[in-house]
Amino acid sequence: MVSIQELAKTILKEGAQAKFRNERKGFANLIETIAARFPGALSDEQTLNEPYKSLALMITVGQRPLTSLLILEILLEKGEDPSNGKEIGEMLARALKISPTLTTKGGNFKDRVGDLVSAFVKLGFLESVVIERPGRPREEGFRIRKSNETEVNALLDSIRLGEGVLSSSQPLKLEDLFKARFDRRIKHVVKSGSEEEQQFSIGKIMRSLLDPKLGVSFETALRVVEDIEPELKTGIKTLDIQSMLYSALKNHDMKAAENYRLSYPEILSMEMSSGEVKTVNYRLVKALIDKEAKLKLRSTTLDKYASTVYNVITRNPKDYQRETAVREYIDALIRSENVQVRSKAAFVRDHLENAASTLEGCRNSLQSDEIGLANRFISQFLEQICQVMLVEFGYLPFRDFKQNVDLISSLLKQKGVKEELKSELQLNDRDLFQFQRIKFLVQRKEVVKRKSLEKIVDEGQKLLDLCENISKVFRLSAEPKPRVRLEGSPRPQITSGYEDLDNVLHGGIPERYAVILTSPSCDERGLLIENFLRAGVVNGQTTFLITIDASGVETLVEESPPNLYVIICNPEADAVMKSLPHIFRLRGVENLTEIDIALTSALRELGQSPKTGRRACIEIVSDVLLQHRAVSTRRWLTALIPRLRSQGFTTLAVMNPHMHSSQEVQAILDLFQGEIHIYKKKTEKGLRHFLRIEKMYNRRYSEEELPLKKEKIKTPA
Repeated sequence: MVSIQELAKTILKEGAQAKFRNERKGFANLIETIAARFPGALSDEQTLNEPYKSLALMITVGQRPLTSLLILEILLEKGEDPSNGKEIGEMLARALKISPTLTTKGGNFKDRVGDLVSAFVKLGFLESVVIERPGRPREEGFRIRKSNETEVNALLDSIRLGEGVLSSSQPLKLEDLFKARFDRRIKHVVKSGSEEEQQFSIGKIMRSLLDPKLGVSFETALRVVEDIEPELKTGIKTLDIQSMLYSALKNHDMKAAENYRLSYPEILSMEMSSGEVKTVNYRLVKALIDKEAKLKLRSTTLDKYASTVYNVITRNPKDYQRETAVREYIDALIRSENVQVRSKAAFVRDHLENAASTLEGCRNSLQSDEIGLANRFISQFLEQICQVMLVEFGYLPFRDFKQNVDLISSLLKQKGVKEELKSELQLNDRDLFQFQRIKFLVQRKEVVKRKSLEKIVDEGQKLLDLCENISKVFRLSAEPKPRVRLEGSPRPQITSGYEDLDNVLHGGIPERYAVILTSPSCDERGLLIENFLRAGVVNGQTTFLITIDASGVETLVEESPPNLYVIICNPEADAVMKSLPHIFRLRGVENLTEIDIALTSALRELGQSPKTGRRACIEIVSDVLLQHRAVSTRRWLTALIPRLRSQGFTTLAVMNPHMHSSQEVQAILDLFQGEIHIYKKKTEKGLRHFLRIEKMYNRRYSEEELPLKKEKIKTPA
């Protein structure tokens, strides 16, 4: 395909008869004559009707072949933004690499631009509009008429493809079929990083595919666009267009696909866990998020996560060449909004004090001309500020300093997140811009010069002051917003009562966590529950049990330890359970309010006893779910779990997933910070039970499965 600009330059170099100054003129007079002498030649919009339009077009292009086609191409590229005559002349001169005086002054301006622009207005290709610009008088401007954009595209493409201006009089070709099929239905794409829609031109895709460097035929280009048509119609993300074209090209022309990939180095590949190498695109990222989340996310939430993750991958391709690395990032990002733990004011205050201290250390080092030491101080300062910022924003900081900076940068580019931060943190646009500067500060600090470091210190002080003001807002708030705990922050752990499980959890269950044990009915499940309760009783910790049947821990209950409280939800409880202290008998799980009242009574009996190390086991989740279904059960657990956590309890809930539909199971699982799963597996010795940690937010744990042996579980931890 020939470029019109290259064609024009080539013609201008050949023979005096085709030189720019010698192009003939007469089309303007012809158009005026047609409009004046032929009734019906003009439409209501004062443009020429057929067949006069085609006759005038042939004369115009024939007499001004180079300038007419170039003006149309220039304005087509310009889009909806109008240009005045002088601006068109200057763009024309740049395209032809000639002196602007030939297109912007005197008679040349009128010949080369003025008459042609007026002619194309009459032909209906251009429209005249009023340009209003600040500080300048109103003036006339021109742009491609929207209703005729397809026709202009067809005219220019026919020249580029060597088919000629009269190709429209021939039978319909592939290009015409393509435009008739796609142009009317695909109008917009969604801009990545926000929900903002922007205009979409199918011609841009075709031009990129028909680039001579790629060697793609028009037929192949058409097939490629047909392949991605479903995505285009549903609203494709702008980030995805290149990678999707590359994937589609591979199905039709491997050589052209490789040329395309080399032309667009930002097309990335990722090695999957299966060993397969896939092209990184928006769809793949969304699939990984769905896989990692293990729950159904709302489309808006999924898009927000996907935009953040995709931006991070494309900016740091070397760090995310494997699926495992991407999933680690996704996991941390999801945990950042789903692990709701209140941040302590002391934590934020400590980091702010450290930030102020390192900033002062940098000042002192600069005064002593210790540039290297000052640079290290700045790194420490920025890291401390990142910790404070992300905790206050409600996102989980990563261990890697670079990832923290990238996360901040990604978040502040998202419109929804910006509005949320402005409203919740009482920030204005200037404050948000100051936070965005942290990426720039990190880049600048690599240039180890005294002056650059002195400027960073000044900007660092602004960041420090801003973080302190934000923290004061939350310290003064009557109800501080739930925040997330840093990955590196130590959290006390309590023993599960089974040493092997504690080892898998790297020390035990994190204190005040709500963990669910999903398991079919089996001896191993009962033994783990008994060990969990017995460990609390033996260690003198307040221990709660909510169950419908205490026969599994009857021995423990009958020992009547003073720190064990049991709520039995069974109408026959009086007959099967002796009257003992701290036993609350209910008629069943039909009335959830009764359970809450019994729990309130038990908590009242605790008085002012220490809240550390408390544990609770809720064995009735499946029974409540069967009785009340998912909505009411979720509502009850959503109130119960935070209540127990605020009283210092580490909660172990128990559910049999085989008793419920997958939708109901998922509705319950996402309420818990951790999940321990028991399942059967076929081995050489027959069916055996195994245990695996499915999730434990913000904590390290072994992903290996743990074989369960009843004899070993019975041995106290």
